[in-house]
Amino acid sequence: MSNDNDLDEFGQQAGRLLRASADDLDAATRAALARARASALEGGRRPRGLDLRYLVPAGALASAALVAVLFLGGGTPVNDNAGTALLDLSVLADADALELGEETDLEFIEWAAAMARQDAVGG
Repeated sequence: MSNDNDLDEFGQQAGRLLRASADDLDAATRAALARARASALEGGRRPRGLDLRYLVPAGALASAALVAVLFLGGGTPVNDNAGTALLDLSVLADADALELGEETDLEFIEWAAAMARQDAVGG
């Protein structure tokens, strides 16, 4: 408790000393200090439109809306050729398919395709 009283007394005494020293300043020094203070306060302000407190939530809201539109919009597939693209990737990844693609005997390729169709039909 004594410590709190000491701090209060110290604060009051410091305040009295600061006010007394400010009262002792001449008018030119006071004016210069007032201009410097006003300039510092003006320089610390940011333009209203670029305040990050408003831009960050707005950006997050716009991102969430974009995600919702992409995932929940229309219900149609984004790419109707996705199955074909996956087939192309599997052909490129298959070494045997690459060798077959380099085959110069087109009759053999046609025969192999016909056999694959016949096996798929069950014949």
